Amino acid sequence: MIVQRADARIPMPWRNGKGIQYEIVADGPLQDGWTWRVSTAEIGEDVPFSVYPGVAREFCVAEGDGVVLTIDGTDTRCETYGVVKFRGDALVAARLLGGPVRALNLMRLDGVSGESWRVLRANESGVAACIAVALGGGATVVVGDTNYQLETLDALLECAGLPVTVVAGVIALC
Repeated sequence: MIVQRADARIPMPWRNGKGIQYEIVADGPLQDGWTWRVSTAEIGEDVPFSVYPGVAREFCVAEGDGVVLTIDGTDTRCETYGVVKFRGDALVAARLLGGPVRALNLMRLDGVSGESWRVLRANESGVAACIAVALGGGATVVVGDTNYQLETLDALLECAGLPVTVVAGVIALC
């Protein structure tokens, strides 16, 4: 098991240059050598998202009051710990509901299978398909027989197939 601390990640600009992302894990090199990837983003103002043709995307508000995502002209509200799925070639813009948010992103090339984000709260359990990420306020989790204390957006890597129990806080699994 690898604990990856959020504050150790290197900031990188979004593809469109309008924001900052922090890579958690990908199965190949960035920019375009991956088939799936997980990252976080800080959204401090209303902003358009980057376009990723041929990619399925999942967006989760990890911390903050949430956003309204305008996806090809249709508004979708995404509150704290909410998950919204959309096409990477869609025109998407985020409008903040009450201030800055930090978000968790999952992207897969079309045809690549895998789990979607599942949000677990205290006293809930699940099996990790790939990783576990602590959401707002951090979390205490048990994976196998080991306890982990995670701060917001810290990730547990290489936990595929292992049972994960949330003792306190909220996590997202995929």
